[in-house]
Amino acid sequence: MSIATSHDQQYLSFYKYTIVDPMDLPRLRKSMLQEWRAMGVLGRVYIAEEGINAQITVPVSQHTAFRAYLRNHPHPVFHDVFFNSGGELTDDNNDRQPFHTLHVRVRPHLANDGLTTPLDMSNRGQELSPSEWHDALDDPRPKRVLDCRNYYEHDIGRFDHAERIMVETFKDTFDTLDAMLHDTPKDTTCMIYCTGGIRCEKVGAYLTQKGYTDVKRLEGGIVHYAQYIKQAATITSKFKGRNFVFDQRLSNSNTAITDDVLAHCYTCGDPTNSHTNCSNTLCHSLMLQCPSCATLLDGACSIQCQNMKYVMDKQPRDVRRKFAKQYSYQFQTHLVPNGRLRRPGPSTPRRLHGRSFSTYAVAPSDDLNAFVVDHAASGDKQMLEKLRELRAAIDSDWPVASTAKMIPEAQAVYMQFMLRSIGAASVLEIGSFVGYSALAMALALPDPRQLVTCDIDPLAHAWAAKYFDSANIPIDLRLQDGLQAVESLAADKRQFDFVFVDGNKASYATLYDAIVRHKLVAPRGLVVFDNTLFRGQVVLHANGRGHVKEKIAAKLLAFNQHVAQDPRTQSVVVPLWDGLTIAQLVEN
Repeated sequence: MSIATSHDQQYLSFYKYTIVDPMDLPRLRKSMLQEWRAMGVLGRVYIAEEGINAQITVPVSQHTAFRAYLRNHPHPVFHDVFFNSGGELTDDNNDRQPFHTLHVRVRPHLANDGLTTPLDMSNRGQELSPSEWHDALDDPRPKRVLDCRNYYEHDIGRFDHAERIMVETFKDTFDTLDAMLHDTPKDTTCMIYCTGGIRCEKVGAYLTQKGYTDVKRLEGGIVHYAQYIKQAATITSKFKGRNFVFDQRLSNSNTAITDDVLAHCYTCGDPTNSHTNCSNTLCHSLMLQCPSCATLLDGACSIQCQNMKYVMDKQPRDVRRKFAKQYSYQFQTHLVPNGRLRRPGPSTPRRLHGRSFSTYAVAPSDDLNAFVVDHAASGDKQMLEKLRELRAAIDSDWPVASTAKMIPEAQAVYMQFMLRSIGAASVLEIGSFVGYSALAMALALPDPRQLVTCDIDPLAHAWAAKYFDSANIPIDLRLQDGLQAVESLAADKRQFDFVFVDGNKASYATLYDAIVRHKLVAPRGLVVFDNTLFRGQVVLHANGRGHVKEKIAAKLLAFNQHVAQDPRTQSVVVPLWDGLTIAQLVEN
C-alpha cells in the first residue's frame, strides 16, 4: 500500500457541451489560469463556444477542494460536469508525469470535426453506463461496435470485435464513417466509444442526424469503463490492452487495462504496446517501439534519425539551432502523425536487432568510440598521443561547426588497421582539411613522407602546414584541387597502396574514374571514399524517398551505382560511420 506524498496527483478529465457566450471566453481563461494554478493544477484545457474539455492533474491534497470549487463556480459551463477520475498517480505506479504546466486555450471547437455545418448536440444517442455497455456487448443481436478514436489508439487497446475507423485525426472520421455504414440499415444498433466520451458524443449526434435510430455510446468512454472494471474485481474486462492518452504518458504501463499486447514494433515487428516519440527532435514522430529497438536506435525511429540525433547532441545550442533550421525539411514527412505510417506489415518485419552488420547496431556514443580505440590491436600509445595533441590544437583554433566534419578517433584507428593489413607503404589523401586523418594514416606508414594530401582551403592548408612543420612531421601537403592532384601525380608516374577520398563529394565519380583510369592505386591496393551513405539520405534516394534538395545524396547514389557496375574494380559499401565505399582494381 503506497502512502500519499505531496507529489501525488489525481488525474481528472471532464467535458461539457453547452453554449458559452464568446465574450466570456477570454475572461474565463484568465480566471482559470490564475485560480487553478494557485491550487497546483496542471494539464490541458480547451474552452469554446460549444463548451469545455479538460484533462488535468490535481494534487491529491487539493482534490476535494477543487471539485467543490467547480461545483460552486458561478459560470454555468462547470455545472453538472461529468468527472472521469483516472486514479492517483504516484511514483510507484507512474513513470511519466502527464503534464508539466497548465494550458487553457480558447478554441473554435472542443473536438475539431471538420464539418461545415454545426451538429445539433441535443440528440447524441443513448448513453450507457459502463455496466450497461458491458452487458450490451454480450447481447447476441446484430450490432456494429465502432471505435471513434484515431487508429494508432486502436492499435494498442480495444473492445472485443470493435471496428476501427481508419483515420489519423478526428476530423477525418465522418467521411470514413459514411463509407463504413453505406449499406447498413438505419435501425442497426451502433455502439460507439472513445477515450473519455467527448468524441463519440459528436459521432452520436452525427449518426442520429443521419437517421440511425439505435445509437448507444459509452458514458465517460474507456476511462470510465476502466474504473468500473477496477472496482468490479470479479468481472472480466471486454476491453483488451492499453488506453492511449494524449499526454506525456501516451501508452505507458500506467494506462494498461489488461496485460494483452495487441500491437507490434514499427521497426522489427515484435509485440509491444508502448508508444513513444522519436528521439530526433527534428522528427519526433509517434511510433510503437519495443525495448530492444529503443536501445538499439537510442530511442530514434530509424538509423537516419539516430545519426541525426547523434550529430545534434554534440553541437552547442547556437550551432544546433542553425543546423536544425537547415535540415528540418528532411523530416517534414516524418512528423506526427506521418511517422506512424512507416510501420512494416506483420508479414515483413525488419529485424534490425537480429543480425545487423552496421556499427549503428550499437548506439553511437563517446563511450563506443573510446572502447574501439582502447581495444585497437596496434597498441601504439605514442601515436595516439600525437593524434590527440593535434586534435587538441584543432579544437583550440577551429570552431565546432568546422571540426564536425573530421573523422572520429575510432575511425582513425580503423584506417590505421586497414593500412597495416595490406602492408601499405604509400598513401594519397584527397581532402585533408587541417590534417587529422592525414596524420593518422602517416603514423601507420614506415615513412610518413610517403603520404601525399591535398585540399583547396588555403586557411586550413596553411594551418596544417604550420602545425606539421613545428611538430617535425614530414607530410607532403599540397594546396591543390583533388582532380588536379590526381592528374599531376599520374603524370609523374606515381602509384599508391591506399587512396582515401574525403573531399568534393559531388565529384566522387569523376575522381574515381581518374584514379582507376590512371591506375593511381597499386595492385591489391584500396581506394576508400568516405561519407558515401551521407546520413542515410543515399538509401532514401535509392528507395525513391529522397528529397529534391538533397543534391549531394543524389550524386552519391549515382556514384555508388557507378562503382558497383564498374568491371574494372571489385567494391563494397560498408555502413561504418557515415558510409565507406571501398574499391580494389581487378587484376587482368
